[in-house]
Amino acid sequence: MINKGDTVAICLSGGADSMALFHLMCVYREQLGIEIFAIHINHGLRSESDEEENFIRNYCENLGVECITTRFEMSSRQKPQGLSTETWARQLRYEFFDKTAKCRKAKLATAHTLSDKCETVIFNLCRGASLKGSCGIPAVRGNIIRPLINCTREDVENYCSRNNIPYVTDKSNFSEEYSRNKIRLKVVPVLKQLNPKSEQQIGEFTREMEQIYTFLTQLSDTLYRNSISLNGFVLDIVRKADDVVIKLFLRNVLDKYGCLSKENIEDILQGIKDGKFSRQLSKDILCEIKNGYLSFYKPRTTVPQTDVMPVAVEFEKEVQFLGNGYILRRLSVNKLEKMKKIDKNYLNNCINCDTIKCNLFFRTRKTGDTFTFSARRVTKTLKKIFIEDKIPQKIRDRIAVLSDENGNVIWLDGYGVNGPYKAEKNTKNILIIEKM
Repeated sequence: MINKGDTVAICLSGGADSMALFHLMCVYREQLGIEIFAIHINHGLRSESDEEENFIRNYCENLGVECITTRFEMSSRQKPQGLSTETWARQLRYEFFDKTAKCRKAKLATAHTLSDKCETVIFNLCRGASLKGSCGIPAVRGNIIRPLINCTREDVENYCSRNNIPYVTDKSNFSEEYSRNKIRLKVVPVLKQLNPKSEQQIGEFTREMEQIYTFLTQLSDTLYRNSISLNGFVLDIVRKADDVVIKLFLRNVLDKYGCLSKENIEDILQGIKDGKFSRQLSKDILCEIKNGYLSFYKPRTTVPQTDVMPVAVEFEKEVQFLGNGYILRRLSVNKLEKMKKIDKNYLNNCINCDTIKCNLFFRTRKTGDTFTFSARRVTKTLKKIFIEDKIPQKIRDRIAVLSDENGNVIWLDGYGVNGPYKAEKNTKNILIIEKM
């Protein structure tokens, strides 16, 4: 979670969990070699909010830690339609947390505990959780870390008591108006009567689910890479996978297009088995199974070639081009060897970094562009390749080309790395291009 030299922003509400986390960070910051600061949000929903803000400011000041605060005054603002107050507050909170952490290039530490994780799993199961939902709250997600995720709320309160750490109690935590509070106040006590270690047991369950989910995600990602083509996903390749892998594969694709639902996943899965399917999944996404391909169309992103401007590439940063996300990452030899065991075609998207002498750009095809197939030692124009592969005219102008500033084609979406730039077995400095 934390490396020497990191800056860590601690989300401080004033409750026992966050105060325990803050105290821990203060105690161990020198030993860990990190810089810390606190972030507090006054939602303006309760009469005690101002008093709690002052309490946190004073506590941080006494310990010599910077505290960044903001006020949302939610009680005087119009709530977005369709959102509960709890969900709205969470969205506002994390938007501010994320923005502040990025400005400081900091990791964001939240005080979620094992108890929170268990309540989340129970809540997700009641609503009809997927495998991912059964994993609960992850210990690390992006730049967010949760150092207390294996400690129960009882552990935290005992720690505060032993170390004389003051904290405030949010009275709304005892209101059964919120679903999570009902679980905390009504369900968890019954589970503890059945087994005093029920939280720890649920924690073990979520760790096993995380391992299974990680493994299946690797299989799903491999299926995506192996089946994707310019005409869609190759149906024969998709069919060979187990249903659970196909479902996760579909889940990720549908989530990308903003039309994720259990109904869509199940119906498309049946369509894959039947070999035919056609449905408008959302206002601007059509899914079809036709001529041996599973395809998703997004008409709104159709842009004439003349209007598509090149986009510069920065390593390790996602680039959006023609409605897709791409990332160029530096890849270690050890990582490459590990991934090759999972996916034999992994080298197809690996670039010999030593061949890159100038800036890179994503663009569409240009007259005279050529591509060399290493295995066949054949060089052809993109126009000839597309004609031979019967790529529809409307799709040809929407195929991403990675090129250098001199116009040389480095990589072609759906075909991989151009021969002269391809990483070989003995290449040491490697770039991997990933399509998100």
